[in-house]
Amino acid sequence: MTWFWRIFFTFVLLAGWGVLGYFYVDFTLGSPKRTKPVEVEIPSESTLQEIGEILEQKRLLRESTFFRYYAKWKNQTNLRAGTFEILPNETLDQILVKIAEGKENKVKIVVPPGWTVYEIADRLEAKGFDKKAFLEALNNKKPRYAFEHKIAKSPDRKYKLEGYLYPDTYYFKPSEKPEEIINTMLGQFNAHYEKLNLEQKLQSNPRLKNMTLDKVVTVASLIQREGQDKQELPRIAGVIYNRLDIRMPLQVDASIVFMYREQGKKVTRVYQKMYKGVNHPYNTYINYGLPPGPISNTTVEALAAAVNPEKHKFLYYVTREDGTKRHFFATNFQQHQQYNAISKRNREKGQAIPTNGE
Repeated sequence: MTWFWRIFFTFVLLAGWGVLGYFYVDFTLGSPKRTKPVEVEIPSESTLQEIGEILEQKRLLRESTFFRYYAKWKNQTNLRAGTFEILPNETLDQILVKIAEGKENKVKIVVPPGWTVYEIADRLEAKGFDKKAFLEALNNKKPRYAFEHKIAKSPDRKYKLEGYLYPDTYYFKPSEKPEEIINTMLGQFNAHYEKLNLEQKLQSNPRLKNMTLDKVVTVASLIQREGQDKQELPRIAGVIYNRLDIRMPLQVDASIVFMYREQGKKVTRVYQKMYKGVNHPYNTYINYGLPPGPISNTTVEALAAAVNPEKHKFLYYVTREDGTKRHFFATNFQQHQQYNAISKRNREKGQAIPTNGE
């Protein structure tokens, strides 16, 4: 009977390992307790393994090792790309069904740094939102945040909230109202506004004694459009303040681009004939001081540079056109002309990068 007991105990051992294995796999396919919805973005052409890794990163799975096998067993291998909101009580089976059916709960909206309200409105329209209602709400919605009451009103300013829609990645319900879309973006701005202590910096920095929050945001918008290297932003800010101090026109090409955008025209490069003698409040070549309002929506780095400008004597800058995304800075026009010549030679050599003005 020895052989019987050997077979019996082998069977028991295998059964035990099978039960342990089942519970282990079941444990890994479960998730830690969730109390809030989780946003999940599935990129196009994602494999089952990649989707499992995404779910693990989002803590919707403890481990993704067995996910692809489980999905095949459940016959849910045709999972679709999209952005999904996973509720706290949804199981893995329910998650698989939601992704397989492609029932997106949210629409992903990416707002890059330096975009204007026009570009944001176009992006929203492309994603199925009401562009006209969004633009109207920029001027008509009720203020939610304290800083909104400090935004200057000007007949030369088409959209009051230009400059305050913080660049970020957002997820909105397809039925989201324009006011809530705007408030969400303003909420991101408000968070950085408070974190940077902008009001305190305005009061404590002598260089900013004549500046308001709205003017600082306008400076930040100019910096955002002019600089591509984050390390240079405080230096560009210093140039702007140096020119303001001596009542020298800012001569920011990006403001000319914005000026034409206000008129419904899109331009990518600025030439002298486009601003010479053109009477417009955003023409910083003929007007002194800041334009009536921001010309783009800015990042926290540009805002920080606007309230912490670098101290120097530079009055000019021009893109190097050498692929570095950096600028030459000059204290006088003669030196600036020399740098212009170098920049031109770099561009002609085919090393050019898109310019942001001078």
